[in-house]
Amino acid sequence: MVNKKVWWVLKTALRFCLPYILVNILIVSLSTGVVLFINIVNKNIVNSLSAGIDAGELPKVFFILVFVYIILYILYFTFGFIKAFGSNFYRLNVDLLFHKIFMYKSYATSQERFFDHEFMEKYSFVSGNTSKISSYIGSLTNLIFSNIGFIVGTVLMFAVYEPFFVIYSLIIGILAFTVKRYIAKKEYELDKRQIKELRYHDYYKEVLTGKPTAKELRIYRFKDHIFRKWIKIYDALRLEKLNLALKKVSLNNLFSVVKYVLRGAAIILLLRGVYHKRYDLGTFALLFGLIETVFNNIDRLMTNMISGAHKDTKYLTDYYDFIMPVTVKEIKSIKNTQDAFGSLPFGEFRELTIHNASYTYPNSDKKAVDNVSFSLKKGEIVSILGYNGSGKTTLCKLMTGSLPLTEGRIFLNGVPVCEGNKELVFQYFGIAPQEFSRFSIPLRDFVGLGSIKDKFDEEKLFDAYKKAGILPLINKYKDKDRTVLGKEYDEEGVDLSGGEWQSLVIASAYMGEPEILLMDEPTASIDPLKEMELIGNLRENLKGKTAVLISHRIGFARLADRIIMMQDGKITEEGTHEELLALGGYYASLFNEQKKLYTEEKSA
Repeated sequence: MVNKKVWWVLKTALRFCLPYILVNILIVSLSTGVVLFINIVNKNIVNSLSAGIDAGELPKVFFILVFVYIILYILYFTFGFIKAFGSNFYRLNVDLLFHKIFMYKSYATSQERFFDHEFMEKYSFVSGNTSKISSYIGSLTNLIFSNIGFIVGTVLMFAVYEPFFVIYSLIIGILAFTVKRYIAKKEYELDKRQIKELRYHDYYKEVLTGKPTAKELRIYRFKDHIFRKWIKIYDALRLEKLNLALKKVSLNNLFSVVKYVLRGAAIILLLRGVYHKRYDLGTFALLFGLIETVFNNIDRLMTNMISGAHKDTKYLTDYYDFIMPVTVKEIKSIKNTQDAFGSLPFGEFRELTIHNASYTYPNSDKKAVDNVSFSLKKGEIVSILGYNGSGKTTLCKLMTGSLPLTEGRIFLNGVPVCEGNKELVFQYFGIAPQEFSRFSIPLRDFVGLGSIKDKFDEEKLFDAYKKAGILPLINKYKDKDRTVLGKEYDEEGVDLSGGEWQSLVIASAYMGEPEILLMDEPTASIDPLKEMELIGNLRENLKGKTAVLISHRIGFARLADRIIMMQDGKITEEGTHEELLALGGYYASLFNEQKKLYTEEKSA
């Protein structure tokens, strides 16, 4: 019996991919009908030939039957190609739908879940087995419209001409079911058991072969250390798979021996039937041909039942558990993806307020942000300072909706920020994050990520380039802003330095004139003197703007209307530069320490 989770997946596939599935069903049904009809025509050819030999002249019907047989045989071979087309036609479309739903739910999943190793194991398992949905539907289609139809038709013929063959078919079915069910169970259990080790395997392999780690592998000479870790996991995984494969071969070989013994017994029975004239030569030819094909179809039937209706249902259940809840309305929008960007959902920015906010990362006992209250008004520039681990970056992720609060409340223009509207809140920010992905895409597309709705606006792109000071970088390449970043797939791509990548991220943050500009350690890869140049640009670009500037360097502090000092997840001091210096506390100590560094760099 199909459980409700599998039934939901089937209903979704039928609702959104019905035309593709129907095409495949039609092709499979016609192919099965042709095979049965060939055997019936073959029987009549033999009988017609036998009658013609007795009469001394071949009847016209014999030649007609031979012609029909040739046409059917051509169709039979043609259906090999047509079946492949039908199968791929529906699989590609079904896979596309369910991969899109999976990616949609992955994106909608809270960022903190990706720090949970149990969640990541489920995530990796479902991601790697999403195509099992189309496999299940294909197995079900073949089960109903090919295997069962052919077997039922054949068994009826057996019942009429040779009832003992029905018993033979039943024995083959029971044996095939037992063997394949055992193998399928062990394969699924192995897949589940190995998922954690496979993640380690893939990670170490990427370290050994990937471009981002190639330089460090050679500089620090730790290739052998990583290789030993990888080969240890690889050998363990391989050994488990090899043991299962050997067991599978042994069982299948034993089953084949039984099949051949039964087939031999069936042929002897047929010969006795002809000898005792229980049926004519045509019937002999018909039954002889059906012995092999029905046994093969029973074998495929059990494969489809076990691998599809039994084994693959487990993958479908895992998929359902991961992506639910998702509504029909959401799936329709996923199929017809449109930009969700428009006018500002809560009106022009006025104020962002945080009340008693706390956040604890998964698998951690310490609060990264601890009972913080904070406000940001329109036109205000706030600098959040503190050393690494102080909680400043986490606070800003809470502010933008990237992480959900563990405790407390956040309001934007008086509207509570929650899971349901965090995507809308994100539209207010232009963000230059501390950690970012180095996508291998054209430079203009990378900058355009800051405001997708404006990515084709040449004027806004140029304005972002100018504010970030990257026009000299763009102009040194022949393809200008269409230059591909990185060489992952394009030989003409360019490799940038850390500082150049950071400049592109800053340009991305400027895109589209965001309501709030948020820059997290934007000078992390830039030397102090270049930092002063960037600060000069920022001073000009931030006039009349709302901004949050995060850093552990004091250079940003002089740009801010208000400075917030964080330590151990808490706000320890707050005020202007002058007020905090006069206080003589944490900020004053930080300022005096870093002032020496800047003085030394400048004199050098």
